Amino acid sequence: MKFRYLTPLLLFSLIFTSCNKMLDIKPVNRMMPVTISDYESVLLGGYPRVDYFMKSELMTDNIYANMNIVASPQRDLDLWFTWSSSKQSDGSETDPYWGQLYTSIYYANTVLDNFNDRQPATSEKEQYETVKGEAYALRAWCYFYLVNYYAEPYSAATTQAYGVPMPLSAKDVHQHTQNNVREPLEKVYAQIQSDLGQASELLAGKNTRNRFRFDANAVQALRARVFLFMGDYEKAIAAATDVIVNKPLADMNNMQAYIDEKGSTRAFFGNTGVIDAGDNKNEVLFFTGGQANMNIYYHSNYMFRPSPELFALCNRPTGGSDYRRYIFATFADPTTTDGKTNGPTLYNMYSKQENPCYYIGLKVSESYVIRAEAYARLKKKDNAITDLNALLIRRIRKGEFVPLKATDFTDETLLNRVLEERRLETAFEGGLRWMDLRRLGKPAISHVYKNGVVYDLKQNDKRYLLPLPQSEVNNSPSIPLNP
Repeated sequence: MKFRYLTPLLLFSLIFTSCNKMLDIKPVNRMMPVTISDYESVLLGGYPRVDYFMKSELMTDNIYANMNIVASPQRDLDLWFTWSSSKQSDGSETDPYWGQLYTSIYYANTVLDNFNDRQPATSEKEQYETVKGEAYALRAWCYFYLVNYYAEPYSAATTQAYGVPMPLSAKDVHQHTQNNVREPLEKVYAQIQSDLGQASELLAGKNTRNRFRFDANAVQALRARVFLFMGDYEKAIAAATDVIVNKPLADMNNMQAYIDEKGSTRAFFGNTGVIDAGDNKNEVLFFTGGQANMNIYYHSNYMFRPSPELFALCNRPTGGSDYRRYIFATFADPTTTDGKTNGPTLYNMYSKQENPCYYIGLKVSESYVIRAEAYARLKKKDNAITDLNALLIRRIRKGEFVPLKATDFTDETLLNRVLEERRLETAFEGGLRWMDLRRLGKPAISHVYKNGVVYDLKQNDKRYLLPLPQSEVNNSPSIPLNP
């Protein structure tokens, strides 16, 4: 790479002044990028490579605490599972989720600042458009997460509610290191849509580099998600359809030979997770957020497990054997000491040993349940049933699948069934369950924890919004706080 070196003093004054004070951002490095390849490297450094959503699952109904496990969880996990008013450990002023997302925005803005004034050579045009498109997509992705953690769910009644600070230039970081402004929710969502529109145009027709980077299909999947959360169902259908017609849905029946060879109780015991079996990995559009085989839910001695309620959704008494039970089952004998300790559930999506696995950020099946939900909300029952059947025939064992019929459902029960399938398909992926609970009415949830103490999250509880980190409050004393 070619870099233009600056003296530390000049570099500090021009680029990185006070950047460690604003939103936990740290500088890219102590050299200035020059070429398009340099800026591509900057952008790659901005993709999140640590967890920034998995702990949110602890606040949902997808998790329970198995108190038969002797090992205690880390203290910071207690804070999430019990809906503590602060998620920051004692003595800490920073929120790693807030900090990680704004760091990624800073990297994306650094690229966009330069590219908006750059005229690429003909030989560089494809690389320029690819990197620029990814920068827009990454910024949209981060703002979507920020407003779905720290702001109210989007609705006609909340458009003017407090959103989040929204720097659109790396220079903003240095101009506004203090007294940051929370932009209205409507304005943040408008920016997300604008960024995704730019990304879609720039990445159209470009080759996929790898699934750790945004491409055209991943952008459309994200657009479908955003439109669904905004209640714009026609646009959600259109974006989801773009994904569905371009990318295949994995068929879990392709795991059967492997399961037959290993046995159901041993198939996902060692170095193979469900994602590694059959063609399941092929439907992933975007991996994100660090090594998933280090996640806090699958080890047999970890306390937090998939809830029996979630597990029950893939063990319906009718409809055939659902392969998704392999994602959540321990297959332990409940009459044995080991079975009683382990309980019925374990998270087997990822391998338990050295296989490199990464969190799923976007996958094809989400587009199916997005489109099915949008159809159901628009009272297009037959279309919704068609999408559910297209998904379920690839999740239920061949020869046992019984297609769903529109006559078996009312509009309300069909929507409930779609939401159940969405819950199964996206459990522990991208933090979507917490976001869904917020947009679906902020229901009451109870968690039973140590010494049998029951913790309650009430209907419409104010704790459905995460608190702004103390570091941001210190920088911006007048910033409106979440109640």
